[in-house]
Amino acid sequence: MTTSGDHRTTEQLVLRIHGGDLDAFNQLFMRYYPRMKLLVRLHMLDKLKAQVEADDVIQEIYMEVYKNFHKFEYRDPDSFYKWVVKVIGWKIKDFDKYFFKTSKRQPGETLSLQQRAPGGTETAPVLGDGIAGEDTTPSAIIMEKEGYKMLAQALQKLPGHFRKVIQLRHLEQRSVKETAEILDMKPNAVNVLFHRAQSRLHDVLKEMTYFKT
Repeated sequence: MTTSGDHRTTEQLVLRIHGGDLDAFNQLFMRYYPRMKLLVRLHMLDKLKAQVEADDVIQEIYMEVYKNFHKFEYRDPDSFYKWVVKVIGWKIKDFDKYFFKTSKRQPGETLSLQQRAPGGTETAPVLGDGIAGEDTTPSAIIMEKEGYKMLAQALQKLPGHFRKVIQLRHLEQRSVKETAEILDMKPNAVNVLFHRAQSRLHDVLKEMTYFKT
C-alpha cells in the first residue's frame, strides 16, 4: 500500500532529478533494481540469456530512462516503476533484434556494463557508478535482493499460467482489465487465477523455508 510518506519522498526525488541531481536518480532507480532484475529475467528467452546478462539489459534501461526523464510526468509513487516496466519490454525487444535479427556480429561485440550500450550518449551515466546513493541502506538492498532471488526460485517451481499472472499482476502491476486482455480471459477468471497462484506461491515459499513456521 502506498503511504503519504512514499508519495512525499518519491516526489522529492523526482523534483531533484528534474533539477539535474544524478544521485537522486540513482536512489529512485535503485529502489526497484531487484524487482526489475527479476522481471527482466522473466521476459528474456533462454537464447537471449545465453548471450547477455540481465544486468546488461538493466544498464540499457537505466540509460534510456535517464536520457528521457524530462518526459516523465509524476502522478503517484508507482508511476515511475510503471514507466520502467514499459521500457523493460521495449529494451528486451531491442536486444532480441540486436542478437538475432541483424547481420552476424564480430568478436567482442557482446554488450558489457563497462561499455556504452548501443544508442547511449557520451553524457549518459553508468549504472555501476555510485548507484547506492546517500540514503540507500546497504543491508536493506541486500535483503531486497535476497527476497527477490528467493521469489525468482519459487516462481520457477510454479506452472506457467501461475507464473505469468503473478508477473503481470504483481511484478508489472497491471490492472485486472489489462491482465485479462493479455491472457485473453475474463476479469473474474483472472482474479481467481491470481488468488490460486498466490496461494501456491506461498506454499512453495514455505517449502523453501522462506517463512518460519
